[in-house]
Amino acid sequence: MAEAVLRDHGADLGGARRGRGWTNATWLTDDLVIRVASTPGPADLLRERRLAELLPVEVGYPPVVDAGVRQGHEWVLSRRVTGENLEEVWPSLDAAARARAVEQMWERARHVHRVDVAAAAPHARSRSPFFPGSPAEAAAALDRLVSAGGLAPAQAKGLGQALDRFWAALPGAPVALNHGDLCTPNTLWHDGEVVALLDFEFAVIAPIAIDLNEVVKLAFGPGDPAGRAPLQAAVRRVAAAALDAAGGPDVLVGYSIMLEMWVLAHELAADDPDEADRANAAAMLAAFAEGDGGHFAPLLAP
Repeated sequence: MAEAVLRDHGADLGGARRGRGWTNATWLTDDLVIRVASTPGPADLLRERRLAELLPVEVGYPPVVDAGVRQGHEWVLSRRVTGENLEEVWPSLDAAARARAVEQMWERARHVHRVDVAAAAPHARSRSPFFPGSPAEAAAALDRLVSAGGLAPAQAKGLGQALDRFWAALPGAPVALNHGDLCTPNTLWHDGEVVALLDFEFAVIAPIAIDLNEVVKLAFGPGDPAGRAPLQAAVRRVAAAALDAAGGPDVLVGYSIMLEMWVLAHELAADDPDEADRANAAAMLAAFAEGDGGHFAPLLAP
């Protein structure tokens, strides 16, 4: 299907190569990128295409050439933006470049957050798959993690108390359009700068704590302290400007807990789990269960 669409648009297939992506199949030519839904039927690509029309140019989203449905599969063809996947180049970046990349990721995300909510809502997800939609759903997810051996009962109790504070604070948090999966794999890097945010299929209307959590985790999550320390000053600046608009510490921590719950449940159920992801999620949850802000405590302390 990808080959047929590319041929229809006169693309040279000689240098086409498979791209990254775990929810859609992606191929890249010198000038074009095509994403095809992995399964037939309703998907996120055509909805994302409509949402992309609302994004400010500062986001850097690639220009869309065409989109449609072929053999039941949604597809979107876009211009290829010059750059490298930030996750792939991250190991080669020095501390200053990493700090610059994080701040520039957030600056582009801020332009996403200023999109008119009423205009974006019909084209964003009604809810993110990463976060329970109610206290009852969150409590049931915690129970399942205990049953699967991912959490101790005492940890689930501590996390439940943190989530009680989240649900209490959530109604007072302003909402905006979030990227919904703001991370280095969805970021393009070129000549020492972030040039684009990609893949808005998980975009959702919610407090911007959803996006802020991803940035904070880069600097304050588990991992090599020496590697994360240089990022912390940059993320402190981001959080100082954004935390109140994100709903405050309880909202930020709540979204972080629920995301790590999703990661841990996913890896526990996987046939070939990512052991690093599973270990990091378990470590994040164990720390949050203590009730003092967990790995984010150094950032959130007065």
